[in-house]
Amino acid sequence: MSSLIRFIRDVSSHQLSVIRDDGLYRHLRFSRPSTNAYYFDIVTWPGYLTVTGDMGTWTFSRIADMFDFFGGARESFYINPGYWSEKFESGAGGSRYDSPCFEFDEGAFEKSLNDWLSAYLEGCEDEHDREMAKDAVSELLSNGYRNAWMAGQAVDDAYFPNDVSSWDILDGMGSLQKHSHHYLWICYAIAWGIERYNNQKLVARGMDTFLSFLPVHAAIREVQNA
Repeated sequence: MSSLIRFIRDVSSHQLSVIRDDGLYRHLRFSRPSTNAYYFDIVTWPGYLTVTGDMGTWTFSRIADMFDFFGGARESFYINPGYWSEKFESGAGGSRYDSPCFEFDEGAFEKSLNDWLSAYLEGCEDEHDREMAKDAVSELLSNGYRNAWMAGQAVDDAYFPNDVSSWDILDGMGSLQKHSHHYLWICYAIAWGIERYNNQKLVARGMDTFLSFLPVHAAIREVQNA
């Protein structure tokens, strides 16, 4: 199931409650009636936007009005997770490997190792080296890794045949990271939440305009009926 489908399922019955709406100071709550399951709040102040709730607390910083940064005139559910992750306030000393915006891509790691092994075995005629390569890959795939750095260290420490360069294997794997489920959920929550907020304000302005014309319409009808 894609991250977007999961998000839509999780918030399908959410309602918007505006707790504060004072210029750049906003506090919006999105939740299901009578439950806090998958609820989240969006809070803004000059230069910052924070999302907090069941998916954790995430703070981003870029421009004075972060609704303009994340919202703007875009299509529904549009997100830019790569660029947005650069604006995530991860705190001092944090690295890409520690950032909750990313997680280890185990599937890509396994595929890269298996692809490398298949290519190696096709060109290797030494039976000892073939078995050694198989054992090394089997050992690597049997271990669990918390992040891409740990997986890379394991490849570098593995016992491959002498003609194998672990650096070449790692170079062909790429970053071995993908955006985490929680982070993508938060990205969709921001985009969807801002759109709900903007739509509610449009409806409110339209209703105010309609009500302001009621006295005029009443007067016209009175004149016509005279």
